[in-house]
Amino acid sequence: MEKTNASSKGLVMVVVGLWAGVILGAIIIGILVFTGVIPLLGNSTAQDSGEAPLAALESGTMIPDIEMASLKGEPMRPSDYRGKVVLMNFWATWCGPCIREMPMFQEYQDRYPNLVVLGVDEEETPEKVSQFIEQMGITYTIALDQRAEMGRAMRVSFLPTTIFVDEKGEIRFRHYGIMSEEQLVYYLSTLGVISE
Repeated sequence: MEKTNASSKGLVMVVVGLWAGVILGAIIIGILVFTGVIPLLGNSTAQDSGEAPLAALESGTMIPDIEMASLKGEPMRPSDYRGKVVLMNFWATWCGPCIREMPMFQEYQDRYPNLVVLGVDEEETPEKVSQFIEQMGITYTIALDQRAEMGRAMRVSFLPTTIFVDEKGEIRFRHYGIMSEEQLVYYLSTLGVISE
């Protein structure tokens, strides 16, 4: 009888361990997909149809005008950039996919003066971010969301997340995970920054 109970307990432990492994694996794969490390299977099909993969199309929603701070401690708000298309990229210095996107964003900021690239750092100190930006050679505008108020308002649950805002201040696209240049060109062409 004792042997049967021990055998049953061992079997239960194995089953619980297997399920825990499956759940943990699914979580890890989900994180890797949404950070762009593993592309979604449907990406090529979406691009063939003219749609940008990993994007949620939004229309008519105004971006919340929440105050953030510049690296110099000056107040700044999304409404400061009305009249221009804004690429609002939520990032952090510890986020590998975020760092890989930055040189591309810098290149497009330099190339298109009617575009505002606004890097919104999540919950890090001005000193840490300033040093990092200098090392990276980034000159586009950086905002500090030190209490993650903008991140919460924009439902940013992982990094990087990029929001595209039109000249009126309306949110047009929300891109999850790392962005390819092809995807960036799609968004900017749709918003009229890049003319065909």
